[in-house]
Amino acid sequence: SREIIYSFMRLRAVRVGVDVRLALGELTIETAARELAERVPMDPETAREEASFFASDPGQAISYHVGKMQIVSFLADVRRAAEGSFSLRAFHDRLWINGNVPIALQRWESLGDRNEVSRLDTARASLPM
Repeated sequence: SREIIYSFMRLRAVRVGVDVRLALGELTIETAARELAERVPMDPETAREEASFFASDPGQAISYHVGKMQIVSFLADVRRAAEGSFSLRAFHDRLWINGNVPIALQRWESLGDRNEVSRLDTARASLPM
């Protein structure tokens, strides 16, 4: 089962690289499909569909990966804060109930940790109006 997990981790990592290089014009759909087919591995038809998708929706793979990292970090912090009374089911239920609420806001509500929100506020304040 670990091998399957590692395979999916590799798939997500390769997708990010392909996504970024397609957006930068460093890869064509054909070369991106070939890279996906060779490095993941996956069949050529699926690889072409994925490459076409990432070319039409730049940033999707990296957004997915960043979101996953945020959720895993949030999960670890909630588990640590719960000290023995942690429930994975309750964590997932709460995550799903909150739907599209950004993880930074869920972290603030659940843990009282406003660091990410403050960082975003600071970044937003420095943007030209």
